[in-house]
Amino acid sequence: MPGSRALLVHPEAGSDRITSALGAAGFDVTTVNSATSAIAKVTTGEYDCIVSEYSLPGDDGLALAEAIEESDAQVPVVMFSAVEDDEVLEAAFDSGVDEFLHKNGSASIDRLVTDVSTVCSGERAPGTKQDVSGHEPTSEEVNRAVNEAPVGISLSDPGLTDYPLVYVNDAWEDHTGYPIEEVLGRNPRFLQGPGTDPETVERLSTAISEEEQVTVEIRNYRRDGTPFWNELKVAPVYDADGDLTHYVGFQNDVTDRKRAEQLAEERAEKLATERQALDRVLGRVNGLLSEISRILVESRDSETIAERVCEEIADEPGYMGGWIAEVSSATGRLDVTAASGIPIEADASFALDETPSEVRQAIETEEVHGRAAGSGSEGRLAPSAVGAPRLLVVPITYGHRRYGLLGIYSSEGNALDRRERKVCESVGKMIANGLHSVETTRILTTDRVVELQVAIEDSSFTLSRVADAVGGPIEHLGTTRLDDDACELYLRVTDPAEDVSEIEALPFVESVRPVSETNDDVTFAVIATESPPLTRLAEFGGVVVEATADGTSASLTIEAPPEQDVRAMLDVFRAEYDSVELRSRVERESRDRSLTEFASAVDDRLTDRQRSALKTAELNGYFEWPRPVDGSEIAERMGITRQTFHQHLRAAERKLVEAYVDPRSRN
Repeated sequence: MPGSRALLVHPEAGSDRITSALGAAGFDVTTVNSATSAIAKVTTGEYDCIVSEYSLPGDDGLALAEAIEESDAQVPVVMFSAVEDDEVLEAAFDSGVDEFLHKNGSASIDRLVTDVSTVCSGERAPGTKQDVSGHEPTSEEVNRAVNEAPVGISLSDPGLTDYPLVYVNDAWEDHTGYPIEEVLGRNPRFLQGPGTDPETVERLSTAISEEEQVTVEIRNYRRDGTPFWNELKVAPVYDADGDLTHYVGFQNDVTDRKRAEQLAEERAEKLATERQALDRVLGRVNGLLSEISRILVESRDSETIAERVCEEIADEPGYMGGWIAEVSSATGRLDVTAASGIPIEADASFALDETPSEVRQAIETEEVHGRAAGSGSEGRLAPSAVGAPRLLVVPITYGHRRYGLLGIYSSEGNALDRRERKVCESVGKMIANGLHSVETTRILTTDRVVELQVAIEDSSFTLSRVADAVGGPIEHLGTTRLDDDACELYLRVTDPAEDVSEIEALPFVESVRPVSETNDDVTFAVIATESPPLTRLAEFGGVVVEATADGTSASLTIEAPPEQDVRAMLDVFRAEYDSVELRSRVERESRDRSLTEFASAVDDRLTDRQRSALKTAELNGYFEWPRPVDGSEIAERMGITRQTFHQHLRAAERKLVEAYVDPRSRN
């Protein structure tokens, strides 16, 4: 309403039109450009309405609305913004905004004036002018009004030495805690104390000596020593002849407002500091991720990857250096394979109990752990041992495959804080992916393999449980991994009379479908919600080439590279089953590796459905002539339509031919 005071919070660009429109409607408009400035002014209680843009420098309009609502200022907020986002609109009303208007030209400004008039508190009609003759207040009434005014009022007499107080009202006494009898006859400077700004005192003294009006915010002290902020306005008072008779002082306790301003400034400073720290982190992290990605693409062996990663960490601003190490399966010690930037040799070896607890925790939990210098127990790899402020220990793991640990030392106290832990965790996963890729490539190109014969005497083994449900021995033909930890097992029973429907009752089985059936055997596919341990052998370079099982035991034939850690592969089974025995270990020439590479290349290109269609078709003799089955029968076995089966099969055949004719072709 006209005569009301509105606070416009808006960037400088575009604020003039809004100020002019509200001013023309009779509003007394004050304009600020940031939420921080607005919060400080709102606490004074001088405004009837807040008009705010959403996009502001620093905190946005939603943060301003929340701060106003939390301050109990009880002043309505109208948000006027070009932002057209439903989430922002919903958040605005949740934050305490009373009206939200979209900017779309002069018509929207007219609507803004109308809505501000509607929601503005202190609404009043101008009314008509009345004759107040005979209703003038008496001197007694004026005196009582001054005495009972909510602001402190005082009079000093310049005709007396040192301008002493000759009058203070009740509010002045309440604000300062001094009784009237103690203050009359004294100069009010006794309210000053150790926190009073000398420049403010000088400004006040100069104005009084020059008989000028002045308003200052000065830090004064109550009778009990409590400091408070005093908004003090001092003005000269003259008699009818123009002679100076008194100085009148108006005192208002603005401690709450000053505290709000200070909090706002501290918050702005803290946000600025956080942004600077975040910029430093992002710069450091982006550079590190980019360089490590390049290293993983260019390097062809694990030793080079480890060395170059450590060198890159040592070169990155904010980091002193780092190391990569792995726990030896033979000795149980932590063997350093690469290091740079720190006084630790690449071939150093440490007993685990000599290392900081964070190293052991990272090994046990496979999670990132860090520590600052001088905190907790020390060790040979502690940050204080290398002169660094902080150490972060990052596991290097790919699935269940543990490639070791990455240790990173900071050279700055604010590096490797909580914001960088997640990023460093991603760095560990990147390195593990690169090492796994190198290992897989080596497996596919090696000329010799180690053949392991492994026996598992445990009825809880996945294949044994399936065999027990069938009531006879089974043969494992292959496994296809699905999403999450699920997989599809292709199994064969040699007795067609066996009932495979009992398999569906197993807790880890989602579904069972027949794949092929002859007079001699039955092949079926089992969708398992949890992959058996044998699927994890690939993470260690192992491949199950043959597997059979009955209800109590299983026999596996596994091929692996000669340098692979056999104990680590056996531990995959020993972690879950009681009796795991290595029956034989024979090193021999590998099978036709080019065929293996070809099969691997094709398998990578096929989708789960295409792979299933191709496998089911082959197991049912679909590629023989004459065909013993047609597409409809196979589609029925797969639980899909004939058209869908042929679609998947044609796509799989096309990729198979492309891989044979042109190995460089892609999907």
